[in-house]
Amino acid sequence: MLKGILTLLVFQFIGECLVKLFEFKIPGAIIGMILLLLFLMVKKSSFHALDNSVFWLLRYLPLFIFPSAVGIMTQFDTLRDEAFAITCSLIVSTFIALGLSAKLMDILITKHEQRHEH
Repeated sequence: MLKGILTLLVFQFIGECLVKLFEFKIPGAIIGMILLLLFLMVKKSSFHALDNSVFWLLRYLPLFIFPSAVGIMTQFDTLRDEAFAITCSLIVSTFIALGLSAKLMDILITKHEQRHEH
């Protein structure tokens, strides 16, 4: 399990270094996870220690989200002042996500049916 956690931390560190080096606006953890995804795609499989570590971390995911939720409450004045813009963007983005998901599902169902016709 230590090897898996170390792997996650190494990719996060590489992502943080890239953010500092190239001044990206994307968090280093996100870049690190994208790099990990690319690494696993090239490797075409995971390894046992990483699987165990990820399973263990996912079990405690709500504990990792809680500090962020508390941090949002420190910005209550900003949230109140920007409530209309936040609500509009949430509504618009929800409809965009629903539309894109429906279109993707339609494409996937069509491909699945074409595959089974032949």
